[in-house]
Amino acid sequence: MKKRIVNAFVTGLMVASLAGCGEKTDTTNQSPENSSVVESEIETENSDTDETINEEVDGEDTKEEELGDIEDENIIIFEEKQHYDYIALSEMTYEPYDGFVMDARAFFPLLNEEGDCVGQIKKGGTVAVTEISSDGWGRFKNPIQGTEYDYLYISEEFINSDELHLDVASMSQGIEDYIKKYGLEEANYTFLSEKSSDMEVYEFRMDSEFSNQRMYDYWLGENLSTESFYTYCYETLYIECEEDTDGWIICRIYYKDSIELGY
Repeated sequence: MKKRIVNAFVTGLMVASLAGCGEKTDTTNQSPENSSVVESEIETENSDTDETINEEVDGEDTKEEELGDIEDENIIIFEEKQHYDYIALSEMTYEPYDGFVMDARAFFPLLNEEGDCVGQIKKGGTVAVTEISSDGWGRFKNPIQGTEYDYLYISEEFINSDELHLDVASMSQGIEDYIKKYGLEEANYTFLSEKSSDMEVYEFRMDSEFSNQRMYDYWLGENLSTESFYTYCYETLYIECEEDTDGWIICRIYYKDSIELGY
């Protein structure tokens, strides 16, 4: 391009020199024409340069839009989600979970509501699982701004918790505590130190080992509230437990003084 400009400029000078040997009008007629050629060449070069600059700027903008993985001190949200078989996690029923903190010791995948893997908990990172479902999934609010996920979901198998190993005494105390916590508000429960002869008995079996407190509470609740018997409807109770075979515990609840429900 520069060579063409120089050639055009030199040609203009030569024509002007030759015209100087003749009439002045010839020189005048040649100058604007040669000037327009030079200006045209310069404009063309500037246009090419502008296009190059624009392309470079556009390229920079494109790179800025490619954010890549986003992370904080505990989790990473992937740039591209990995599609799994569809699991409608958002359609499950979730109950509040009291600030359960999980400490990730390996790769713990995080899913979106459609069941796609969209991130992970960092090794050594911690998150508070605030809700949990009976279908084996926990969730918490997505802490990273600028992403499209309101909640992040994690399988219960990755939720780290202290395992429960129960004996006869701890099982008896656990049953009493559960009834006090989840029983009827209008009831004034009394737990006797020994059973009386006028009491009836309800019996069930419980495993002595659970992966976490939630699983223990779930199965205990299932046993205390059945289609045939509702433990919470009796105010006077006596709890008796004894060891069974294969790590199970036989639980007996003696009861009397039924509560009249107003509904």
